[in-house]
This record gives sequence, structure tokens and C-alpha cells, in this order.
Amino acid sequence: MKSILCSLACALALASSLSAGNVGGKVSFVTKRGQNPIASETIVRLEPVGTRAPKTAPGKFQMVTRGKMVIPHVLAIPTGSTVDFPNDDPISHNLFSLSSNNAFDLGLYRRGAGKSQRFDTPGLVNVYCNVHPNMSAVILVMDTPYYAFADQGGNYSLSGVPAGRYRLIAWNEQGGEIGSPIEVTAAGTVTGNVALMLDSRNYRLTQHMNKLGKPYEAPSLKDY
Repeated sequence: MKSILCSLACALALASSLSAGNVGGKVSFVTKRGQNPIASETIVRLEPVGTRAPKTAPGKFQMVTRGKMVIPHVLAIPTGSTVDFPNDDPISHNLFSLSSNNAFDLGLYRRGAGKSQRFDTPGLVNVYCNVHPNMSAVILVMDTPYYAFADQGGNYSLSGVPAGRYRLIAWNEQGGEIGSPIEVTAAGTVTGNVALMLDSRNYRLTQHMNKLGKPYEAPSLKDY
């Protein structure tokens, strides 16, 4: 009996592995003079069509304030995850976001462990500092387990993708978002366009407002 059950389990595992595909391709950019999108900050994801994506366990992540920057500049996390915001600077920071459904305000905090925030709603979260207007970062809260960052050359790979129809989506801060329908067949092959091109020509770096929705005041020396 044990041998039969073992054989069935092995057969199921083999069938599952055969039907899982590897979705890989490249993201490229249309730019204008002076633009230099960072390809490795591009997130590529798959959203199932006609069905829900499998649940992904929430995790613990970190964004550090260091050198008056937020590191990493782009972070991808599963829905329900918590992000710690330690401060490595000798000055205080006040990270916040006014993004819909994921708004938060950590308040002013000094060097040390910092504060944490949980993100329960999928979507884009723009993070800023209420003290230093030049500081910014982006968090993408994902409701799909199939996502990855592209490398410096724009190449990406998503492995272990079950058979089915998907929308393949690439996002970059300068290039915005673009999608393409694809299908992973029962044999694990991929049909559809996996070469995605983002257009960053309309990107404009604009000054954001502070956490009260007002322009920043002139900084004092103690803020720096």
C-alpha cells in the first residue's frame, strides 16, 4: 500500500512539474535624451486570468533610511507583509505615504530600529520623508506570487508557473506599466509576447507635497 501511495505521489509531482512553465523575456525602454531608466528596478508580474492567484504568505521586509536616501528605492512585497523602517542616519526622518488604501505616517523618529508598517491592500505605495523632500521610494504590494525584478539588462525570469492564461505586466517608476496576454500550456511552453517595452518619454520628475498635502517649507539647518 505504501509503495502505491508513494508511486501516486511521485506521479502527481511529476505531472505538476511538467505543467509548470518558466516565463522569461526582456524589458526594454523607449526614452528621450537625458533619460536613464534603471532596468533592475523594473518589476515583472503575472496576474491569472479567470481565476484567483494562489495566496502568498506575508513576510517581513526592510527599507533603511541612510545617507538621506531610502534603500532599496523599489521594494516588492506580498499582501499582508510588514516593512521595517530603521534609521541609519544621525538625523531624524518622518516617512509617510498618501497612497490610497495604504496611507501611513510613521511620525518623526531618530536613529535606531525605527518603526514598522503593515500593508494589506495590493497596489503602488509612494513613500516620502516629511522632513527631506528629496527622499522617496516605492513599494509594490502584490496579490500574486509570480513576480520578479529584471536584471541590469532588463532580462527577467518567473519559474514554476502553473498552466493557464495570464496577464504579464512590467512596471518601472519612469516607464510606467504595460501588459501582455500570455498562456502557459500543459506542456510548460509559453505562448504570447514576453518582450515588453516601456515608454518613459512622458515621465516628469515633479515635487510632491508633504504629509499634509502642502508644499514643503524651506529646511532649517537642524534638518540636515
